[in-house]
Amino acid sequence: MSMKRRPILLVASLVASITLQIGGGDVASANSACQESGENCKVGDVGPGGGIVFYDAGSLQTWGRFLEAKTTATPANGIWGSSSELTQFGVGGKRIGMGPINSFFMYQDESSVMFRLWKSYFDLGASAGMASFYLPSKDELDALYNYWKISGDERLKYPAAPMWTSSEASATFAWYQLFQDGTQFTDANGIIPKLGGNKAFLKSPKHVGSDFEPTSFQVIGVRPFPSVVLIPPTSVIVNNPSTNGACSNGGAATVCKVGDIGPGGGIVFFDAGKDEYWGRYLEMAPKICEREKLPWRPAGNTKTVYNAANGQSAAELRVLAKGVGMGKVNTRIITLALGAGDYAAKYAEDLNCSGVDDWFLPSKDELDLAYNRLAQNRVGGQDTPVGAFNKGYYWTSTDYNNNTAWSQYFMDGQQFDRVQTLSGNKKPPANPFRVRPIRAFGTNNVVLSCAQGGTCKVGDIGPGGGKVFYVAPDLLLVNGKSWRYLEADPLIWPGQVTLCTYVLRCNQSKIQVKKNWLVGKGALNTTELMKMNEPGSAQSIARNAINGKTDWFIPSRDELKLLYKSKSEVGGFVDGLYWTSTRRGGGTASLIDFEDGSETMEFMDDPFNLRLIRAFG
Repeated sequence: MSMKRRPILLVASLVASITLQIGGGDVASANSACQESGENCKVGDVGPGGGIVFYDAGSLQTWGRFLEAKTTATPANGIWGSSSELTQFGVGGKRIGMGPINSFFMYQDESSVMFRLWKSYFDLGASAGMASFYLPSKDELDALYNYWKISGDERLKYPAAPMWTSSEASATFAWYQLFQDGTQFTDANGIIPKLGGNKAFLKSPKHVGSDFEPTSFQVIGVRPFPSVVLIPPTSVIVNNPSTNGACSNGGAATVCKVGDIGPGGGIVFFDAGKDEYWGRYLEMAPKICEREKLPWRPAGNTKTVYNAANGQSAAELRVLAKGVGMGKVNTRIITLALGAGDYAAKYAEDLNCSGVDDWFLPSKDELDLAYNRLAQNRVGGQDTPVGAFNKGYYWTSTDYNNNTAWSQYFMDGQQFDRVQTLSGNKKPPANPFRVRPIRAFGTNNVVLSCAQGGTCKVGDIGPGGGKVFYVAPDLLLVNGKSWRYLEADPLIWPGQVTLCTYVLRCNQSKIQVKKNWLVGKGALNTTELMKMNEPGSAQSIARNAINGKTDWFIPSRDELKLLYKSKSEVGGFVDGLYWTSTRRGGGTASLIDFEDGSETMEFMDDPFNLRLIRAFG
């Protein structure tokens, strides 16, 4: 084995090396509406590198804005590698935006999967003129997994196999993710007794209590765009909580930063940057609010927490329940389902501590954020100096399968599903399970209108200049990106719009029919229609910017039914049939009659009314 060791580089020279070895440039793809510059791109599009766009940060970051992934994985054909260069990034190496930098350091190690598969899998080639694919960080791969499971995007052909990330946990351990169920492991710190490292593994190990057999590792290529001067995203670790009266006093002039003591006497560990429907800041409760030896559900209580709703399966809802902003929703769903008893979510919801009573059990991703930012200075097995967290397991509010729920091991941040009726470990690492609630709060000092990005109700003017006709339940996430509202184009196209100019060509084009009638499918349906490249069609109209927004689409059948129900609040309609993007067989598609709300089917080359919509919030 030959291994090249290079000194740790300053940011400027690091960027130069990445550009030299892993590609660079800003050349648009000629075969896709989604450009390398980020123009005309949204989650679910074919990206400029030929992958599927699965993540949108919402604005340009230090690493870019969008992430696209290859549609197939490839076998690792060897070990992860032997480098320990990435330990310099610590917990920060897990974040979104760190994949390219992690991969650069991996590439210096000729034993690594990044070096081994560079030319055969990751490299776009110099002629492409754009950054190549790389091995995603822990958080990037998790975002891809979530998109894959929630969207049901059949273009992604991933096996149920363990996938390496580019994130190191230590000099001998790296993070990987089971695409069987989304669990991310390192197997360190006693999870597999006496294990000294996992970087040389060719297969995932067998875990006690798991039905998953050891399986060979694979990798999935991911790339960011648009190209930027690559700077590592800022790592936020709280070493010393700060006193800030503008935060701890709460009220109408609340302004906080991560690390401040919050209004509930805990530590602020997340700032969304603006008020969301759930608030803006997340605060971790102080140690005095913690409770030990609680199960996730009472013994003998077999009630179901999640059932299919709003066109989404219970499994999809459980994936949604992992996200930031979901803890409060999860806690309410759990306590409504399980009722009275002494268990984690009920304790959090009923808690009155430090003078406030709006605590809840954090979601999987919320607790992970708290771990990353508050629990990084542990000395041996002692409680952390910030937050006083034990090294054992803490419950989240995210259900796994109605029998187990997600927990987090605070010794090193690994997250596992544990049997919901357990209140502690029977075997080492032997510790009672713990509950540390969190709470959400907002700034309260600026009330944004719906059009400015604030809270909306049906009939409000949205950011696209149209009227809001639908407010989604809390548990709705479509194509990998959450949204809360649907608004209708302020203009209609009466009676003259087709989906296709020639019915035989419409009939020959491939139809994506998997749940294409549901709420949340209109954008993906429209993307499929755009592949026919029909000038003057409804989908070509959707390509155009309207009031500065380029993400309008033809509603699915169920989305247009929602618009019909709110037609009096929205206004501007003419009677007659309106196109949906829900295609049927024989060159036909569904339409909704705005006189009575009934559904019919017509040939796609017939002209009818059209009203576009968009999702936001």
